[in-house]
Amino acid sequence: MSLPLAPVIALYNALTTPIPLLVSLGLPVSTLDVVGTLRLALVVQQIKFMLRAQALQRASDEGKDEKEAKTPPSFPADSALSNIWTMWVIVYGGELFVSSFVSQPPSFFTSATGPTLLALGHYVISTITTYAPGLLPQEPSLKWELPLAFFDGCTRSMLLCSIGPPTILGHKSVTISDSATALLLTSTIMANGGFFIVNTFNMLSPTGWSIQTPPELQPGGWASLDLLSAPFITSLFATLTQSQSTWRSATATAGEYVSAFNLTTPEGSISGEKPVPGNGGLDDDTARAMCTVLLMLMFSGRAVKNFGGLSALRQLLGIGESKIKTQ
Repeated sequence: MSLPLAPVIALYNALTTPIPLLVSLGLPVSTLDVVGTLRLALVVQQIKFMLRAQALQRASDEGKDEKEAKTPPSFPADSALSNIWTMWVIVYGGELFVSSFVSQPPSFFTSATGPTLLALGHYVISTITTYAPGLLPQEPSLKWELPLAFFDGCTRSMLLCSIGPPTILGHKSVTISDSATALLLTSTIMANGGFFIVNTFNMLSPTGWSIQTPPELQPGGWASLDLLSAPFITSLFATLTQSQSTWRSATATAGEYVSAFNLTTPEGSISGEKPVPGNGGLDDDTARAMCTVLLMLMFSGRAVKNFGGLSALRQLLGIGESKIKTQ
């Protein structure tokens, strides 16, 4: 284990350790699971709030009665079941799609822990926003998104390195377990498939569901960070751990460029060979820690870019503020 990565590995292990109290209550979940659920529930509430505000603004600009008085639109009542269902689709939509191709049951089919936690997370955030609306932000801002970007890096690395890849690498079929295409598709679909479904059916709209072109298929949608980071991070993780013959061959071809990571190609490695431990790659913890740090930097950069750029960052950190001197 590399010394600079030791704190990242220790942090990840601490966050993924099951919480004893919740385990005793029948919910074997970790701190990362709990905070990730609350984070998702908050994001869903923020998106719905912003879409509602946009709809009100459009109605304010366009909808007028005969007396030129602006008429506020009416929205269907927001139900808890609809919000919980949306969260389930976001989390399990991609996994359900992948499971149908690899002939494996999705996680929620054999355990109700995840769906239960998501439902509880919704009720917690909904209660806070209802009875203490000032406690949590109604809209995302740099003040909140920048520190949360580091936590998002942990949750996304868990998905792209510890949840998605084992679905393929541990498959009983050697053809599937050694397929780089299957690995990258699984990672991309599991990370983005849920939101793709939600956006396609406009499930967060205050006016009700409808069919629309999701942002991922609109001009420039392919370049979103969430979409591109999934195959990139998973391919990096697979290269560092040399978990498939494709990545071992790529490492051997790169030669001196990866020698600093102590990556070597094992003797007799051939295409279609089942990956085995001790193949010369890094251990999963170290490789995942490297991916986590990279994701933290990516998400931090996105937060700064989306919420005011470097000037907003300097203002948030109190850097470069001019001081007025009185004489």
